[in-house]
Amino acid sequence: MAKRLLVTGLLISLTVACESTDNGKRGDMGSGAMSASDSTAVMGRDATEAAMMSLGDGRLLRIDLNEGRAADKRIRIAQAHLVGDLLLLETDEAEPRVFALEREGLAARWVSSLKEPSKFPLHGNADAILSTSAHYAQALDALTGRRSMQFVGGALDGLRRPHLELPSTPTGGGVLGNDSFYVPVLPSPGSNKTFESFSLVTGRRGWGYRTSGDLLTAPQTAGGSADPKVYFVTTTGLVTCIDATNYGFEPSGTRWDTLLEAGTKFGISVTEDTRSVAGGVYAVDENGVMYCLNRITGERRWTHATGMIPMGKPMVFGDICVVAMKSGLAAFDAANVSYDVTVIEGTDKGKSFTVRSGRATSIGSGDRAEISLSDKGVAAQHCTLEIQGELLVASSTSDDNTLRADGSRPLNRAVVYSGSTLKIGATVLKITDRGSKPLWTGKNFDGIIGRVGDSLLAATGNTVTLVNAWSGAEGDSATLASGRLMPANTGSANVFVVGGDAVVYALYPR
Repeated sequence: MAKRLLVTGLLISLTVACESTDNGKRGDMGSGAMSASDSTAVMGRDATEAAMMSLGDGRLLRIDLNEGRAADKRIRIAQAHLVGDLLLLETDEAEPRVFALEREGLAARWVSSLKEPSKFPLHGNADAILSTSAHYAQALDALTGRRSMQFVGGALDGLRRPHLELPSTPTGGGVLGNDSFYVPVLPSPGSNKTFESFSLVTGRRGWGYRTSGDLLTAPQTAGGSADPKVYFVTTTGLVTCIDATNYGFEPSGTRWDTLLEAGTKFGISVTEDTRSVAGGVYAVDENGVMYCLNRITGERRWTHATGMIPMGKPMVFGDICVVAMKSGLAAFDAANVSYDVTVIEGTDKGKSFTVRSGRATSIGSGDRAEISLSDKGVAAQHCTLEIQGELLVASSTSDDNTLRADGSRPLNRAVVYSGSTLKIGATVLKITDRGSKPLWTGKNFDGIIGRVGDSLLAATGNTVTLVNAWSGAEGDSATLASGRLMPANTGSANVFVVGGDAVVYALYPR
């Protein structure tokens, strides 16, 4: 049983009685902190807290945005968004307000208003937050909540634009580049474009792009401010990378295009990490084939035909990629090059283990060997296996400890490949590249809402279960008495729940 959580959080009461202004000042939200002695009274305060406290060793914070409000000023949270270091809570109003809390600690940052409710999840970077609704795009300063788009030049120089009316109907959420933003749209009588760019400085339309098929999911951006790129996938299965150029200039062409084996109904996920050329762009097509593409070149790192019907886009949680299938969730290693090593001859025949990139794995007959064999012809610390780039290198720990790769003469060092055999003592090991194989499949959960250490937090309704990220083994579960679990948090470790009208619970690992 996981250790009971110690509640060390502070109850922050947000006492906003005024309507949000164009300035979005920090002073619009006040906060009051409980004393240390008061914080112990939060223990067991309600059933939702008690359930979250059973999920592991960590700390729990709780706030109520209606604390101290008059009855006619109470608010209800309609949507919650995780953007960078912010938790954004959107109210249920015709012209909703957005309350920005710091993701770590839930301190109040700002409150601002939107023209109409967001239709898609908010997107942001270090400078701005972008809301895309049914008819408008609106950018807010990430630090202050002030409206970010403004006129430049002429009599209106310096005036802020409260929002931008989109010329066509958006088909997915917009995303931010450096000083531009990008929105997938339906072709309109005045434009046959399906992908539009807009200036974040002026709000004016920049260059457009006609995709080969419908663009029904939000694009993704990566590369940072130094080399920004925007990625998207069409219903025909064409994944495209375009330079997210500055100042509204149209790029000379696509950076790369990769056609999947079939079309796709779901979006893509993009990661920045390409240290091991492990990909960066993850997609699944209608036939259930998973793809891992190099983010820079578009080349396939691996594909795997799952034989399952996909139900959502791939989601990356650190070095684990999870995709929802009709038969349950399936997980893949998203960052590491990995090999399966199986004993096919010797006293340990049938034993299998996995080697992943990052550090050397020792093999021997001693207690200190990470891979322990009972073969008496194997030294206590016989050799190591280490992934260098994408190659698996076997190295003896001393000149007396030899090995044979694919029947070669005795060696002290050898590069082995998928399908190779490695003989040490009387034991023969078979090497298999497992980069395209699922870590596990068939987990019947609604989805993954976060990760704490090596555990994924799987949700079904209001029940959260700890699932080992590598093996799929299920651990402790907790059922929340009330509240809505936040959308999937692909960061390393937070769980957010919105309960009641405007109560927020946050679970953090220690």
